[in-house]
Amino acid sequence: MLVATAIIVFVPVLAAGAARATTTGPCTATGTINGKTYTATQESVVIPRQAAVRWRGAVNGSGKRVINGKIYLQLPAPFGKVVIGNGKWDGPSSRYANTGVYKYDFPSALIGPKFVLNGSHAEKGTVVCTGAVTVQFEGSKARNPLLIASLVLTFFAILNVGLIMRVRTR
Repeated sequence: MLVATAIIVFVPVLAAGAARATTTGPCTATGTINGKTYTATQESVVIPRQAAVRWRGAVNGSGKRVINGKIYLQLPAPFGKVVIGNGKWDGPSSRYANTGVYKYDFPSALIGPKFVLNGSHAEKGTVVCTGAVTVQFEGSKARNPLLIASLVLTFFAILNVGLIMRVRTR
């Protein structure tokens, strides 16, 4: 019964995620994967589980100032936030735009559910830009080990309930 309850509670939590896209502030950010460009203005995107993303970020302004920020993927509890690659910055800077290439390879356990990719940029301790886009990793959900384990546990839970119902007291 505990296994069945865990499946009923945790599978929807792992699979749930609201589709959304938000941006605030004067920042711009793009990522190009396999020739296709993505922005935070897209409500939901499906991207490869492993690839190289050519990214670009910019903010208006000039002069040296103290900046900080990060880019992270919001995973379900208990995993929390995972900072993406070198997507964290902190300290003095006179740059107002940056580009680079980030190679990523996420585990197949993330295929199927939708996750929110968040970013924020602050200057002099004040957040000036935030952005979020819902991402889903492409691939066959049948290769997701969590889904396979869930189906196996569901089978055994149903089998267990069937066996319990067959037992008759004398």
